[in-house]
Amino acid sequence: MRIPRLLIANGMFALLLWAGFYALVTVLTIGFGLAGRLTHSGWEVAAQLPRWYALFVGVALIREFMPMYIAHGRTRRRFAVDGLITVTLFAPFLAALVTLSYLLESVLYGLAGWPQALTRLHLFTEPTQLPLVFAEYLIEFAAWIPAGALMGAAFYRFRGNGLVVAIPAGALLIITSYAAMGVQPQVPFLFTWLSFDAPGTPLVTVTGGLGVFLAGLLLTWAIIRDIPLRNHVA
Repeated sequence: MRIPRLLIANGMFALLLWAGFYALVTVLTIGFGLAGRLTHSGWEVAAQLPRWYALFVGVALIREFMPMYIAHGRTRRRFAVDGLITVTLFAPFLAALVTLSYLLESVLYGLAGWPQALTRLHLFTEPTQLPLVFAEYLIEFAAWIPAGALMGAAFYRFRGNGLVVAIPAGALLIITSYAAMGVQPQVPFLFTWLSFDAPGTPLVTVTGGLGVFLAGLLLTWAIIRDIPLRNHVA
């Protein structure tokens, strides 16, 4: 399988961002720990930022990379294939980085004797349950990236009018992914007052997450399949 340049560029940039972000979170964690104010996992809080980064990546795929592809003679279908490969591999890549962060944090907390407690409901009950940590963040990123792509596509094609529909649709995709996992999103605009009951079976979690992923990509393709190029300054 040919590795798209989209994936290589975004992967290298994400790795650099993660290295800097991990160093910052670690410094803050040590500071709170030495001050005696550390009561739970720092990465449970810090992991909120990668979600927004995943959304931004989805927007950038359409807003920035798609026009360059088409302007250089690539077809929309070719871009869609490369975009699909990119999203399919980039979501687990981000999930792996977050999982690694939890693992390294557990080593630090263990050496220092700090409690790596969790403050909200997850698929995992301990940060050391790495397969479940990876699964949760994989499902999250597999919703946030397509949601961003959908919003980017709607805005690129319909300008402000597109966001009227795309933002609620993207939010619904993300909310549904959390509902499939039985957890509540710790994001203000995602209606945190809603109740999310645990699904009870891994099948519901997996099929729900996969359904959100596919729905987001299909809706995005429906918008961009015959989309005209625009001048960004227009």
